[in-house]
Amino acid sequence: MPRHMTGAQRILEVLLTRRSVSPRRLQAPAPNPDELDAILQAGLRAPDHGALHPWRVIEFRAQNREALAWCFEQEKLRRDPLAAPADLKRAREHATRAPLLLGFVVSPRERSKIPAREQWLGAGAALGNILSAAHQLGYGAIVLSGERCFDETLARQVGVLPGEYLVGFISMGTIREAPPQARELLSQNVWSCWQGNALQALPELPEPPELPGPAPAQPIRPSERMRGN
Repeated sequence: MPRHMTGAQRILEVLLTRRSVSPRRLQAPAPNPDELDAILQAGLRAPDHGALHPWRVIEFRAQNREALAWCFEQEKLRRDPLAAPADLKRAREHATRAPLLLGFVVSPRERSKIPAREQWLGAGAALGNILSAAHQLGYGAIVLSGERCFDETLARQVGVLPGEYLVGFISMGTIREAPPQARELLSQNVWSCWQGNALQALPELPEPPELPGPAPAQPIRPSERMRGN
């Protein structure tokens, strides 16, 4: 980054250079506990309607990775009982390769007044902050999902509760090999301006029909008046 950049410009430059880094390009060391806490604090600062924090992470530490690898292997066999040994080996490596591995879980608050779609947006914003914070600290990170995230047995094995969703697994570590250069994207792909003339294209609504009013009162003829006794 150029030295003449201001602090704000440097932060923006960090965001503009963030890339997903494959676990095979990562190595130790991973974020230490204090750094991981700061990364999760960044997630907690994401936009969050109602301050519900409808997400959480599960850390898979080194001493439990072999057990997780067995769970990944069994999940692969449930999907493909004839899976080749190379495929099973790859499934196991997904659990053991990353220096730091987190499960990202979305936990919608069902009794909340905040719509579910806004809670999912809040969880997604938190996930984005987590990845950006890791990048800001100089680490590489990526979120990998895949079919295993839809396996109910695996979800229960790793501690996902009923009503929660296992969205993906976050791998973090020191970048051993830089990922390929990011493909340049145009802002115009996601940017448009409302022209204000959209209302002119709407069909005219028909005028509501006139409701009949009350019938006028008819005068009573003298002959129809009741006579007293």
